[in-house]
Amino acid sequence: MAETNPGDQPHTIEQPNEPYVRMDETREQELEKESHTSLYLKVWAGLAIFTALEYVYAHIFKDAFAVLVLGLMTMAIIKAAMVGWYFMHLKFEGKWVYAMLVPAGVLATIIVLALYPDLALQPVTEENPSDEEAESVWHEPAAVPPIVHG
Repeated sequence: MAETNPGDQPHTIEQPNEPYVRMDETREQELEKESHTSLYLKVWAGLAIFTALEYVYAHIFKDAFAVLVLGLMTMAIIKAAMVGWYFMHLKFEGKWVYAMLVPAGVLATIIVLALYPDLALQPVTEENPSDEEAESVWHEPAAVPPIVHG
């Protein structure tokens, strides 16, 4: 027996003209999803290109430490900004996000700069010999004690 509504007319469900559109979405919403997908793929391709550039850059400037670190940090910041801007949807947030990101960035910079003296003034001890000293020291192998069966 067919289900009927209060007006005694048969209950029918309208099917969309296009088979891939969900019932609860409009055509505009579906197109918006498709445009976001292409945007995400473009951002992903950009991240992949930056990763390849970092690899090549590291091989080119492996002997110039300051230039290497500066260039790699710049590319890492650009990649992090791309991830945050598009994949974390910060692009669509209001100005209040900057009120959180800017102080956090300043504090992170202060912490890194505050730790530089610890790296530069690290004492060299006998536990950390230079490469030449480590190669010149000969250690006699220890004698293996005999196995006693009881």
